[in-house]
Amino acid sequence: MRQGWGKRAQDSVHSGTALLGALACVTLLMCGVLMLILIRKLDAHAAHGEIAAVTASLDEGISAERKSAYNTARWDDAVSHLYGELDEQWTFANLSGKYVVYVIDEQGRTLFSRRADGTIDPPMRQAAPAALGQLLHLLPHDRAGADRDKSGLGIAGLYQGRPAVFGAMTVTPLQGKVRVPNDDLRYLVYIDYIDKRLLKTWAARFGMGPIRLSASAGASGISMPLHDAAGRPVAWFNWEARKPGRDALADIAPVMLAAMAALAMIFVLLVRILRSQEQALVARNAQQAALTGEAERLRAEAEQALEAAQQSREVADQAAREAVHEREQHAQRMREAAHEAGRSLRAALAMTLPDLTKLADRLDEGTDVAAASTRIQAQHAEDVVRRTSAAARSLEDIAANTDRLAVASASIGGETAKTRAAVSSAAESSSAAAEANTSLLHHVTTISEATALIAGVAEQTNLLALNATIEAARSHAENAGFAVVAREIKTLSQDTQGSAKLINQRVSAVQQAVHDSVGLSRRIDAQLHQIHDHIATAADAAAQQALASGGIRSSVTAAREQAVAVDTAMGQISGAITELARNAESSREISRDMRGRVKTLRDDLDVIIGELLSR
Repeated sequence: MRQGWGKRAQDSVHSGTALLGALACVTLLMCGVLMLILIRKLDAHAAHGEIAAVTASLDEGISAERKSAYNTARWDDAVSHLYGELDEQWTFANLSGKYVVYVIDEQGRTLFSRRADGTIDPPMRQAAPAALGQLLHLLPHDRAGADRDKSGLGIAGLYQGRPAVFGAMTVTPLQGKVRVPNDDLRYLVYIDYIDKRLLKTWAARFGMGPIRLSASAGASGISMPLHDAAGRPVAWFNWEARKPGRDALADIAPVMLAAMAALAMIFVLLVRILRSQEQALVARNAQQAALTGEAERLRAEAEQALEAAQQSREVADQAAREAVHEREQHAQRMREAAHEAGRSLRAALAMTLPDLTKLADRLDEGTDVAAASTRIQAQHAEDVVRRTSAAARSLEDIAANTDRLAVASASIGGETAKTRAAVSSAAESSSAAAEANTSLLHHVTTISEATALIAGVAEQTNLLALNATIEAARSHAENAGFAVVAREIKTLSQDTQGSAKLINQRVSAVQQAVHDSVGLSRRIDAQLHQIHDHIATAADAAAQQALASGGIRSSVTAAREQAVAVDTAMGQISGAITELARNAESSREISRDMRGRVKTLRDDLDVIIGELLSR
């Protein structure tokens, strides 16, 4: 059986070696597959990130053009100079720059298209027909819709066959001081090319490769369409995507090769360990066989020792039978001696026990007489003690009630003094509050004066901003930005005037509240003085009550001391009587115990004599 177990162990070792090899191969294969999946995921994630970056940059450019058109077209001066007969001198001075700018009407006719260097761009219907149609479709065509437009419009499209971003906004007033003459609206359009310089800036910002702009998708790399407002692709962004997964694989390739070599070495080491275990199992199998032979030999020797023990037990049984015979003879001699001792003990007991019984009877008679006398005296003493104790308790209750009355009177006096002090402090606080309210009223008046001063400064600022706007409109194109700043200062001054009016209203409300608070503080001060007078009257009454309570307590204390003395003397007498009764009861217990001990002694001796005689 043990040899069969050894064979199975060797087979298990061989199977383990094969399983270990298969496990190593599967592990390497899974690691390779996971690595490839991870590389593809990293590359795809990087491509999505680059597409999102280009999309965000394009949206940022469109938003910038939209905001530029909105900030310039929403202007009271622009309404005054662009509607009706267009003021080309003002338009050139305030709107022209290096960028492309158009002023068009609702039919798409170009009213102005001149740059700061004198270049006149072709009509927008020729330069960007598709973009013009989309802008006219999306922009508002009545004054109500123009007033609701708070952001402007931005799209992408083609300008003179090149990709560009368009920002457009209806020319509307900002402050509402002027109005659009009718529903024949006019629009301001800004255009900026998507050129190589802009694409290079995007690539540098996001760490991408060179971005190319073409009319069709590229054959390799990433291609992203540029859609116009109708969703049609008008151009394509093409660039070579980064491969972070492939780059990472190249970086960790030496580490992976080292790990695979280490894994191969571990596999070889495990195979060697399994083979050494196989050899150890074979040696252990041989050792088990040798141990089995040795166990058979020891079992034969144990059977021989068992036969020798059986013979020794027979000899011991014979010796035990002889010892039993000797014990029976010795017991017979002991029984005869016991019978003789029992007869002698019975004779002595018959002479002693009657005398002990008579002595116990005489002790009981004396104890009964003493107990009867003691009970009568104890009843009289207990009656006196009860009456004395009741009187002492009554005096104790009277003294305790008197003490509580004195304490209550003292407490009333103390609390009255505290209340008087608290009322005085409250009166002082009320006076201080009235003074503080008066001071607050003075400061509020000062704030009102400062608010009037701020309103005057805001009005002067408004006049200065108006003058600056007029001067900027008359100056050269380089002062167009100054006109915008002047307009913002004017808006700020108007907001400051509104805030000053609101502060004046709130200061008036605070002044009324302070007047009401001063009147209330004065009424509270008068009521506190009345409360102070009532508390003084209550304090005098509490002092008289405390003097009366002291006299009652002295009388009760003297009576209580006499009652305690009487109660103590009667307690001592009652204790002596009780001690006498305990002594009489103790004598009775002694006689009862003696009688019980005589009976127990007789019963025990009867049992002992019976045992001696029964042997």
